[in-house]
Amino acid sequence: MRLLKAISRSIRTNTLFSFLAKNLVYGILRLLFATYRLRVVYASGVRQPLTKQEGIFYFWHQQIIAGMFFFHALKSQGSCIVSPSADGKFAGFICNKLGFNVLYGSSFKQPITLIRQALAELKGRQRLCMVGDGSRGPAFQLQPGLSYFAEKMNLPLIFVECKQQRSITLTKSWDQFKIPLPFSIIQVTVHAPTYVRPSAGSG
Repeated sequence: MRLLKAISRSIRTNTLFSFLAKNLVYGILRLLFATYRLRVVYASGVRQPLTKQEGIFYFWHQQIIAGMFFFHALKSQGSCIVSPSADGKFAGFICNKLGFNVLYGSSFKQPITLIRQALAELKGRQRLCMVGDGSRGPAFQLQPGLSYFAEKMNLPLIFVECKQQRSITLTKSWDQFKIPLPFSIIQVTVHAPTYVRPSAGSG
């Protein structure tokens, strides 16, 4: 445990070590992606190719790897929001290398800045990819920010349900994070777009 903490601290404080670690993780992900097989089911009402579908796409934090693989495989990455923390910037580097347009923001720190960034992105591209339960959870509970963006921009929420044939589960993580094993089948269901009803008193 002490060794892992020391490695984590070195990644955050040592620029060279951080650069090497980021590229190592990216390389491992690309190798894993090369072995995965994708199966997709589209619900009625979803436009294809997916790049033509406007809306706010979301999947659960537990399935980040499967979700990123899905968008990367279909070349429909779009923009995503990542925490500006050290861990978030590490993840942001990976997302950027995988073709996502990364927006750094946090609902816990500087939420107004995050809202402005997200709304500006939605005005321009009409598409955003987000982790539905955020970086801290609770697991499998949709964060209110997604509904706010959807209502504000009159765009649908689209749930991307991801499953994998075989995986490793990190049992000590808050969401039971899953890492799909090599040569797994990634099963994705793109659910029907749903619009958020205007809240009472909204103008």
